[in-house]
Amino acid sequence: MTVESGAPLRAAVIGCGVIAHDHLAFLARTSNGRLVGLCDKSAALAQAACDHYAAAPVYTDASAMLANEKPDIVHVLTPPQTHDAIVRQALAAGAHVICEKPMTGTAAETGGLLDAAAAAGRVLVESRNLLFNDPVLSLLETIRAGRLGKVRECDVLLQLDFLAGPFGDTNLAGLGVDLPGGAVHDFLPHLVYLFQELTGTKELKAVHGRLENLSENPRAGFDFLDVLVDAGEARGRLRVATDVEPSAFRVIVRGSQASVETDLYNPFFHYEGPPDIGKRAPLGQMRAGFGLVGAGLANLRNKIGQHGTIHGMGRMLEAVYSAIRLGEAPPITPDDILATARMTDRIVALGAAR
Repeated sequence: MTVESGAPLRAAVIGCGVIAHDHLAFLARTSNGRLVGLCDKSAALAQAACDHYAAAPVYTDASAMLANEKPDIVHVLTPPQTHDAIVRQALAAGAHVICEKPMTGTAAETGGLLDAAAAAGRVLVESRNLLFNDPVLSLLETIRAGRLGKVRECDVLLQLDFLAGPFGDTNLAGLGVDLPGGAVHDFLPHLVYLFQELTGTKELKAVHGRLENLSENPRAGFDFLDVLVDAGEARGRLRVATDVEPSAFRVIVRGSQASVETDLYNPFFHYEGPPDIGKRAPLGQMRAGFGLVGAGLANLRNKIGQHGTIHGMGRMLEAVYSAIRLGEAPPITPDDILATARMTDRIVALGAAR
């Protein structure tokens, strides 16, 4: 399949749940793509998405949509256990694929899909939208400017009561998440790729800690994670907790010269280091206080403007679409995806060992 020079990519979406709204909002405004098909097992969900975002043919069968609409790119937004078959189906139809995380439950399965994409000559990208969020972009800019010195540590903490939703609702039938790491596994790739990108380290020497089901909720599988990771040149701590408040997605990066902290849910940017150290430390504290006041006002503006935690999704998708149209490497490479899957495997193995 070839894309007509200058023409937007013909895009199709499979899976019209909550995350699809961010993908469809991007497709409604981009000049790089044009929605040509929506597919979901629930015709009502697909039709609602069609009515809200853009007029496009609605399907309940992915095979029929791929055959009839011949998309250049497919967004796979279904539950993780369904990704393997759908991604292979889309690649076989000649389409590039953007797949929500986690792409699969293991690095071996992920590697198999990446091999299939390479054999088909198509781009396969696993979503990592948080890398395109304002706070993370600020962290990366600070690191690349050398303001932290050599990055030594990165801690990522997700405090979120996801048991209050479908992951923990025991009134629903079946498992909440059909992944080796249970409910934690659904969020874990975010923590892993943030650690890898912010430290610049993809390999993992050792991991120690706990992956458990503290609530004993049968749908959750696992709902608590606390691990120390040793990546050689960098180390860190990754945590997921459902039983503490308030909700937070805190990221701390410590370097040989300075440290910085932010939160992805209620962003602020707290830098500690030169020149405000030693006798000038109180000036740094005052500067941090004014920064928190400014962050509070900015967060209020963001809440009103619905500039939420997923706001990096559009930027990520635009970058992927642009790369495909220009014949360039995507911003998220197969090596990136596989490195995250391998580290995730090592962490998830802690739960199997208990």
